[in-house]
Amino acid sequence: MNNDLDEQLARLAELTDGWIREAVAQHISGRAARLAAMLEYHLGWRAPDLSPLDTPAPAGKKLRPALVLLACQAVCGEITAPARNAAVAVELVHNFSLVHDDIQDRSELRRHRPTLWTLWGMPQAINAGDALFALAQLVLVRDSSALAARLAAELNATALLLSEGQFLDIDLQQGDTPVTLETYEAMISRKTGVLFASACRLGAMAGGASSDVADAYGAYGLELGIAFQEQDDLLGVWGRSAETGKPDAADIVERKRGLPAAMALSLPDAPEWLRAAYGGGDGEPGRDAIIGRIIAHFDQLNLRATIEARVGQRYRKALDSLDAAGARDPARSYLGAICEALVSRRT
Repeated sequence: MNNDLDEQLARLAELTDGWIREAVAQHISGRAARLAAMLEYHLGWRAPDLSPLDTPAPAGKKLRPALVLLACQAVCGEITAPARNAAVAVELVHNFSLVHDDIQDRSELRRHRPTLWTLWGMPQAINAGDALFALAQLVLVRDSSALAARLAAELNATALLLSEGQFLDIDLQQGDTPVTLETYEAMISRKTGVLFASACRLGAMAGGASSDVADAYGAYGLELGIAFQEQDDLLGVWGRSAETGKPDAADIVERKRGLPAAMALSLPDAPEWLRAAYGGGDGEPGRDAIIGRIIAHFDQLNLRATIEARVGQRYRKALDSLDAAGARDPARSYLGAICEALVSRRT
């Protein structure tokens, strides 16, 4: 991302962090101080021993709350109080989903730090995730307005779709659902796309946008979120370890049923050896020769170029939606830059 965009995202992330800190301090009682500290650990503000960090640990660019705030500015030229509440709620719901994902996937690390469940056990980690979700609700409706009720309805409908997406993802990874392109698209639109879309729609609503304009911002966010995930799946096969920080062909090694696998397995003449490689449970599909054979097969099908074309098409649709929304600068420029940076990234 360019320096100007990085600086803007860092500024919005700092604002969001400050608002979340206030919410945790206000709503979690002293009797559960260690629960508050566990949440702050997950958010990057404490060490594994729960001591405060002078410099926060890496916690991502907080794109979802940034989208809320930028969409609001693109509509009305400022960050309104409802937009601030919505940004906090979106980030808390996102982190709620991460905590639960880590448990369901048995992931031991997130952003190079031990996950909550590995430090304090699954029961406490589940409870911490639930606390993040409940806190999001409190923040979103704290002014008891009609707008707050509409924002809460929007975010909770999105949370239900997130659960549907996680259900489909677990089914795919466990082999309980056949790997098809249709199932993949249904899964990823819910698991990744809808929260991006909701963030943009919430920001527009908080800025006073009409329903049509809010829908245009939501369409931008949906295309952005799906393009982000499709690019991520591309990098999971063809990305270089030096850039991604993951092993080469990590998604094949882990037998992840992402977009390349879904596209290859959806073909009626998909070879049996490929179906067998993706037909079991979790774990490596076999020797290095098998991994190389899968990559060679994907290359023979020209899947990388096909996925790059899909991502490019979504990028153009996202920008068209911004134009349809009548987004104003400078927020419009930042939203366009986010789109360009995410779909062209190599890490």
